[in-house]
Amino acid sequence: MIQDREKAMYSEYKLNEIEIPETKYHKMIKWLCIGIQTGVVLYLFFIWKNLPDSVPTHYNVIGEADGYGGKWTVWITPAVMLLMYQFLALIERRPGWWNTSVKITRENCIKVYGMLKNMIVTMKFIMILIFGYISVCAGKMLGRWFLPVSMILTFGCIIIFSVLLLKASKD
Repeated sequence: MIQDREKAMYSEYKLNEIEIPETKYHKMIKWLCIGIQTGVVLYLFFIWKNLPDSVPTHYNVIGEADGYGGKWTVWITPAVMLLMYQFLALIERRPGWWNTSVKITRENCIKVYGMLKNMIVTMKFIMILIFGYISVCAGKMLGRWFLPVSMILTFGCIIIFSVLLLKASKD
């Protein structure tokens, strides 16, 4: 009976009370993301007059444009980038929403959640880089290297942090 009450108290603590401190890394990434988003919007604003009336809206696997839309469509990618950034920022502040995939104990709680927060912050930065690059390429090809590099960045981050998460959960 006491163990059940303790488990319930701990799970409530885990979900509602835990706060992962913001590190210098988190602050640096946040300001880099804000800077990139601002830079993308300013860049599009300044090149607006020079954009063709029809711009690429979709790219194939090798980075060549295979779908076109009106000039105004260049604003869709930065809008999606901003919404995704805000969504990930919300998730970053709510550890109770995170799927840890490892057992959380009192001993590893802060370490595991800290590692997950680092992963979310890093993924947020990678997402900003990818969407920022797509936005800056308005009216141009992305290049053959775009898909492999963005896949390596995304899945590489997930794999690296998954390994680190497993190590953190065992310490």
